[in-house]
Amino acid sequence: MAKLHRELSVTNRILRGISSGFVLTAVSTLVAVIQLRLILEYLHSDIAGIWLLFITIGSYIAFLDMGISPTIGREISFVLGFKHLDEQHKRAEVASLIATCARLFDLLSAMAFMLALIVGGWFFWHVTPVGSQSNIEIAWCIFALGGSLNLLGGPTFAALYGLGNIATERLIRSLALLVGLAIMVLFLNLGFGIVGLAVIWSVQGLAAMLIARRILHARYPYLHGSKGVISMAVARKIALPSLKWAAMGFGAILILQTDNVVIAAVIGTPVIPSYVAAAKIVTVLMTLSLMIVSSSSPFLSKSYAAADMDTFKILLLRNVRYGMGLLVILSAFIAIFGDKIINLWLGLGHFSGFPVLWTLLTMTLLEVHHVTLATGTMATGKIAFAWAALIAGSLNIIISVILAQRLGLLGVALGTMIAQMLTNNWYAPYVTLTLFNIPFVRYFSTVILPIFVLIIVSIGINVVLRYVTAKYGNMVSLLISGCCAIPSTTFAALALLTTASERQTMFRMILNMRKAL
Repeated sequence: MAKLHRELSVTNRILRGISSGFVLTAVSTLVAVIQLRLILEYLHSDIAGIWLLFITIGSYIAFLDMGISPTIGREISFVLGFKHLDEQHKRAEVASLIATCARLFDLLSAMAFMLALIVGGWFFWHVTPVGSQSNIEIAWCIFALGGSLNLLGGPTFAALYGLGNIATERLIRSLALLVGLAIMVLFLNLGFGIVGLAVIWSVQGLAAMLIARRILHARYPYLHGSKGVISMAVARKIALPSLKWAAMGFGAILILQTDNVVIAAVIGTPVIPSYVAAAKIVTVLMTLSLMIVSSSSPFLSKSYAAADMDTFKILLLRNVRYGMGLLVILSAFIAIFGDKIINLWLGLGHFSGFPVLWTLLTMTLLEVHHVTLATGTMATGKIAFAWAALIAGSLNIIISVILAQRLGLLGVALGTMIAQMLTNNWYAPYVTLTLFNIPFVRYFSTVILPIFVLIIVSIGINVVLRYVTAKYGNMVSLLISGCCAIPSTTFAALALLTTASERQTMFRMILNMRKAL
């Protein structure tokens, strides 16, 4: 009974994290849809491309947390899972982790600002049209300052995550995005342009950090102020895992955050918005699908620390089935109706073509699969994918530059997919299945084969709906097809990817939610 209660508690907290993740993704999607439309409406295509480059370079600034945030979050989960520590010692350990992390981030934030100012300033001076250079440089200085200040929020958000307050973390980010969008509409209407966008981006991140810090201290008073002991031993302990995370993060940046830079250098900034439109849709699908993974990662770490490998494997394989199932449902619809969605969203002339879209979707399917499995390995503290990520990132840039010169935007998308297929897509599953002694034949029959069948069924349903609704306009076609495709493919996913006991558990939870309402 006690074990059942613990399992339900973990499941409920994961579900709250997933629910808040859906809220964050819905808000992020809404904000991204409106923002891109406003940017294309109020800014010239060159300047719109420059702003999208700002956002790309902003991810490079975030990388300068050097892997400390995810490492601290995981270490906190480990401490909470240790059975040999009493509550007082657990609190002391957590406080020491966060205090040490905060001091490190003070140094990293200052370093990030100087690097962003110098390197980013030089880059944007060379890719910006001559008449707009001074304005862009001002905007970049503000943006760089905001990015460095955002780094200071790393310890706070890592603490919320590691302590299991995943829903709180995501709801804070959602609120900041909505407020930022409202101010953005005002600033663009007042004619503040790209400088106004930089101010909003910076203030939005700073406000989220301050709100998160206040909530953290209210819930965990023992973390307030300087109560945690800054420990060099803790710093040394997290140094190597953090650097491995950083290496993977750098590889991920080279893989997933260099497309716009390659496009700007090889093709030109005016076509960046068209590529970003397809990439944003794919990114939303990836975020939604990985929500289950990120929501359950702290509980994977706790299960591993408690030596409960049965629970660990159940969570891991369930993550793969559920995450991939959700991705297939949504990707099949986007694969067939992507042009209608983008034309309705941004107007004619911004759809980069089905070959680009299908390549990005295929890359995303393979990406979510290997990331889900890799997260299970990393939840144990084993960071085994740093070199693979770095090799993939290097290959991506080389292949993308070569293919972009010949195939344009399709070459950029193909470069990313090919680089991943040669490295991470096979290596991460191999390492994880081997580490946890999961037989490949069993994994293929219970996970891969049902997913493959779901892909065929889902594409077939959407192709039929595309043909049936071809006589209608974009809006009507999407409404009819969406209302038919999503429920039918969801039922197919439930039948193919869930067990009878999992379906019964879902049904009981739905009944409990109805009773609560």
